[in-house]
Amino acid sequence: MQFITQVTHIINERDAVKELVSALSRDNLSCVVCYYTQEYNQENLRKEFTSLLPNVSLIGCSTCQGIMTEKGVHFGAVVGIVAIYDSASHAYGSGLVELTEQCNIEDATSLALERALKESNRVGEVPGFIILHATPGVEEKIIEAIDQIFHTQVPIIGGSAADNHIKGKWSIFTESKSTGSGMALQLFYPSQNVTAGLSAGYSPTEFTGVATKCGERELIEIDHQPAQDVYLEWISDHAGVDVPKHFVFELVTEFPLGRKVGEVYESPYYKLSHPISISDNKGLLLFTNITVGDEVTLMSGDRQQLITRAARILKETKRHIHSDDQIIGAICIMCAGPMLYLEQDIHEVNKEICKELNNSPFICPFTYGEQGRFIDGENAHGNLMISSAVFHSTW
Repeated sequence: MQFITQVTHIINERDAVKELVSALSRDNLSCVVCYYTQEYNQENLRKEFTSLLPNVSLIGCSTCQGIMTEKGVHFGAVVGIVAIYDSASHAYGSGLVELTEQCNIEDATSLALERALKESNRVGEVPGFIILHATPGVEEKIIEAIDQIFHTQVPIIGGSAADNHIKGKWSIFTESKSTGSGMALQLFYPSQNVTAGLSAGYSPTEFTGVATKCGERELIEIDHQPAQDVYLEWISDHAGVDVPKHFVFELVTEFPLGRKVGEVYESPYYKLSHPISISDNKGLLLFTNITVGDEVTLMSGDRQQLITRAARILKETKRHIHSDDQIIGAICIMCAGPMLYLEQDIHEVNKEICKELNNSPFICPFTYGEQGRFIDGENAHGNLMISSAVFHSTW
């Protein structure tokens, strides 16, 4: 098994894809994972990849303002890929379904999985690993459906499609189709092991309350008080920072809301929700679902924590790998919020990741929601998270 990354800033889709694949061998090329900024048309990318790489499984997802690889941080109009090589006896398959407001998410997920299983010629077999990319809105329901369909928690890594400024200019594609509203899945039956992880890397503060009134992705009241007022008061009392009521996306990135999902050695771990904006009834609009009765905690992540957390999380993901020489490559998912907040310090994040992965190939988009597997094996969706999948040999 082998990983190779390529990056281009050429704007024209035909020329961009031609440059990306020109250095790739076709022998045992099993799968291509692609990330691209909103300057590129997803259907044009799909057509060019399938023309030049017929019979290669493909999944693509838009990213916020750039990507990272072991070669550095690449901002601006950019397309990046990781080409995955594996022996012919090991299978890869993708499936995409467009989503509408009326569609049933469970049925749509089942259809996407059915297509991916047929493409991989593994109908009836549980995959070893899944990449999930969906446009924002229904990620929790998709994960729940995947778990139910396979009757087990298959390791997942994923990120919600993003654009540059939260204007809905996100998209996804596979070799068969592209869309601005849907889900795409890539199933792996790899020859080598993969270890997946999902973590927040933020610290809980002393401020905790209960969600007492909610919409699906709107937190309306905390402890029967307007969520906007409670949240802004918490930040002011904890950090002495007055957040404007119109919100600053990069600023509130430092103070997400957390919900405890488990404990490791008596220390709690959390999944995060990123407030996007204030709703008309003084609630908080989120990138995750929220339920009445959920306990929410104000979380805090200072700049140094956010710089080092990706490497810390990768180190935890690698806990079953005996030697860095076993690492083949990795796919990482990082939330766009911390990237925007860190600005030029994101280059330090990249250096820390490269060091932790022993300079092995990796690719990392910046997404509007992250999916992955917690340490207890549960697959989940959160915001401001780091999700990682490290592929490694067995020797």
